[in-house]
Amino acid sequence: MLRHIGRVFAGLLLFALAGCVVGGGPGGPSSDFIVISDFVVPEGTVHLDPSFGFSLYRGESGVPARQRAASIGRAVAFLVTDTVVERLRARGYDATSATTPTNSGYRALIVSGTFRAVDEGARRRVGNEHSAVIADVEIKATLANGSTQPVQRFSVDSRTAPPAPPQGAATGRETGVNADATRVGVEIARVVAEVARRNNWIPTTR
Repeated sequence: MLRHIGRVFAGLLLFALAGCVVGGGPGGPSSDFIVISDFVVPEGTVHLDPSFGFSLYRGESGVPARQRAASIGRAVAFLVTDTVVERLRARGYDATSATTPTNSGYRALIVSGTFRAVDEGARRRVGNEHSAVIADVEIKATLANGSTQPVQRFSVDSRTAPPAPPQGAATGRETGVNADATRVGVEIARVVAEVARRNNWIPTTR
């Protein structure tokens, strides 16, 4: 994971130069924004636990695999996004989620991503599911002049990401892909916060 973080600094010089042009001035916002856009779940990314999906009613078929996969993909995407927003806010940043981020005229970091894998593993083996969530993430900066500048690309794999520090009552109860999604979200938030800090992104709390 250190090599992923090492890549963060490759785009910092260019981004820092851009920040000199678009930094907040008189009449500007009290904080700079961080927007987390919806993560994309490509078809075929979700790997279902084959032991689930049956019907409780004899003679009726269970939920179609495609429908189950779509539902799981949406849930994991929501949990990753929600976790990133929550953790960034805890660090004092003005973070929000948006389906289609737009340039508000102020500088903002836009975080987007695509899932490479969402694997349910074996949910019956609670605590030993061998599930996984892997996401490719991109950070861009939207500038006050309306342009967008790439900042950093990196990948996060729940199997190698650090354990998520407790925050909120629900975190300790999550298992399987829910726990994986939380772990991925926490790691994404950590990288984004590091990029923001090194580029003098203005938090709401100083």
